[in-house]
Amino acid sequence: MKKRTALTAAVILAAALLTSGCDNIVLVPGKSSGTVTEASSSESEPLSAYPIILNDTEISKAPEKIVSLTPAYTEILFEMGYGDKIVAVSDYCDYPEAAEKLPKAASSANPDISAIKKLKPDLVITATPIVTKDKITLEAEGIKVLTITSPRTIEEFENIYKFFGLAFEGLFEGESVGEKAFSDVRKQLDAIKKTDLKFVYVTAASTPAGGDTFESAILSLFGTNCAKDSEGYSYKAENLKENQPDIVFVSDSLGEDILTSNKNYSSLTAVEAGNTAVLENKYFERPSARIISLLGDISAAFDKAEKPEEKPDASSGEESNESEPDEE
Repeated sequence: MKKRTALTAAVILAAALLTSGCDNIVLVPGKSSGTVTEASSSESEPLSAYPIILNDTEISKAPEKIVSLTPAYTEILFEMGYGDKIVAVSDYCDYPEAAEKLPKAASSANPDISAIKKLKPDLVITATPIVTKDKITLEAEGIKVLTITSPRTIEEFENIYKFFGLAFEGLFEGESVGEKAFSDVRKQLDAIKKTDLKFVYVTAASTPAGGDTFESAILSLFGTNCAKDSEGYSYKAENLKENQPDIVFVSDSLGEDILTSNKNYSSLTAVEAGNTAVLENKYFERPSARIISLLGDISAAFDKAEKPEEKPDASSGEESNESEPDEE
């Protein structure tokens, strides 16, 4: 008689949600649904690391050839030691240097399907879903397409590493491989001390980043986002007049000039006091381990706003004595 034995939680995550939109991760060992059936000989079936299902894409074995259509994911794949598996990247993948030398496959918005088919990868990875007809064309050639939405939280950021670990290492080792790859970033993020200061981040569109954005997730480790109750980039800049930030960050694609030329920002107390900082937006657009280099700039800006330079007190005795002539 067959006996059904439930897998332990340490062995399988039956359904671990990745809260980026509707995306989720469902890991299925073999072709079972969270259980293993023992043979009538009473010998347990050996558990298999594959197949697994990631965001509705079944991966039956560790991919040997992949195409990455998202710059951030290309960076992370190289970080994790899977760069040698990449056979093509998008036109926008320019880091690390080795990625620039790889064949190009256009972009996720308009992938070069013909070029991808010729390369015959096992897997195409993208943050932006490719159009249905292109996906169907690739799958008809036996090429799987894995879509992982860009992260909006720290947890989702780490889960990208776990996704790649699971895809390349399988069910049993994959998650821990991802955690290890992310560990240096995690240590840096966990070491941040939050202040009581409020901030706003002015994006390339000249609008503040709302509370559910990745920019806010990183900056909120240091302080409180004035636009935390808004979604996406919908916060109205004029509302900052009644919700004054202590520090204003701005994307380097705009620069500090926008803060003095835009009426909604120029009158802010933080701008008038010089508590502003330009941040390289590419680290938000392409989250990878390189975001560590941005943390120092953010920390310095918060330190400056928290400890403003002391100005001479006009009423102090010292200043008065210096200005008065000596008595004879």
